[in-house]
Amino acid sequence: MDKVKGMMFPGAGGGEDNSADGVPWWMKYLGKAAGITAGVVAMLFGVWCCITIFPLCIVAGIWQISAGFLMIVIEAPFCCMFLDFVASFAEMVERRPPWQKTALYIVLAIPPIFLCMGLTTLVGSGAIAATGVLYGMQVIGKKASSQDMAAAARGDAEPDEKNIMDDGDWQTNP
Repeated sequence: MDKVKGMMFPGAGGGEDNSADGVPWWMKYLGKAAGITAGVVAMLFGVWCCITIFPLCIVAGIWQISAGFLMIVIEAPFCCMFLDFVASFAEMVERRPPWQKTALYIVLAIPPIFLCMGLTTLVGSGAIAATGVLYGMQVIGKKASSQDMAAAARGDAEPDEKNIMDDGDWQTNP
């Protein structure tokens, strides 16, 4: 089963509670599912956006179709097994930190909105951007415990940085 899971979702994590990067397995699969859904939505609304007489809207639709296909290639490489470069490309992207995937999806979502402001571009690009936000939440990480947050608010915790000027040591050892 692990071999099938590794082939379908390379680098998505396993059944353990937390992987080495501290992101829970369910959050990784949620990002994958959102990416696959957003890719399909972006491609469908990109085709719908291309049905127009305005050239910039056609370009925005083509951009959305391309972005949706790229998301499918990254998030669900098993859908494109007939292309031989897809598996290696998906594994390369999965080895990258989540903030880079966040930046990629946000950057992919912006141009269609500026090219052709309409419902089709807002829905398609919004789905791509929402996936970027989910990966951004993985970058932020787990929230601190309530005891740690209360201690930080009271100022009870030891400061993270020490001011070397407070000790007076700088005068004796210049």
